[in-house]
Amino acid sequence: MFFRGVAIVGLLASLTTGAFAADLPVKARPITPQVMNWTGFYGGIFGGYHDGDITQQGCTGLCAVNPRLTGGLFGLQAGYDYQFSDNVVIGAFALLPLVRPTTTINIGGPGLDFHVKPRFAAVLAGRLGMAFDRWLPYVLAGAGFANVEVHSDVTGVTPTNSYVGPVVGAGLEYALMQHVSVDFRYLYQSLPLKTYDFGGGAEQYGERSSNFLFSLNYRL
Repeated sequence: MFFRGVAIVGLLASLTTGAFAADLPVKARPITPQVMNWTGFYGGIFGGYHDGDITQQGCTGLCAVNPRLTGGLFGLQAGYDYQFSDNVVIGAFALLPLVRPTTTINIGGPGLDFHVKPRFAAVLAGRLGMAFDRWLPYVLAGAGFANVEVHSDVTGVTPTNSYVGPVVGAGLEYALMQHVSVDFRYLYQSLPLKTYDFGGGAEQYGERSSNFLFSLNYRL
């Protein structure tokens, strides 16, 4: 009888303990926030402002004083990034401005106008950055390409030239979510002097510009 009583008491105690434990609140596991991974392809749109100084050499007679090419930019971009285990990110991207600034340069009177029109422009560059979860600061370097048409109202001729020049800059990209990011970017571009002949002899023109861009990207 004694051992039977001990067994019954032990059984009741275990049942009571189990019931008490079942009533205790279960502590939820902490949710670990997802860390952004920048590896992959992306594409998007960008807009911004082009602030350019037109460089010149060889002009004689009536010449433009401090000519400039300024205005808005809008276009498409695409690229690819790879993130290493130490959070270093390398990548490459292309910019294709669809809307480009134009300008009219007057050299001293009515009808003495030169109309500058970039017919094509593009940038191919690489970038190197350090990821801090959703933040990605980076530097960039590459090449800019342009084809420029200049029409002279004075002589009626319209020479064109193609340019290739270095591009450097820096930027800061932020991931709004895993597949969507915004990017603030500065690019400095230098296009070398190229020869134009408007009917009065050879003249050379190039450009140095600062470009301030904002883009919205979708990352695959």
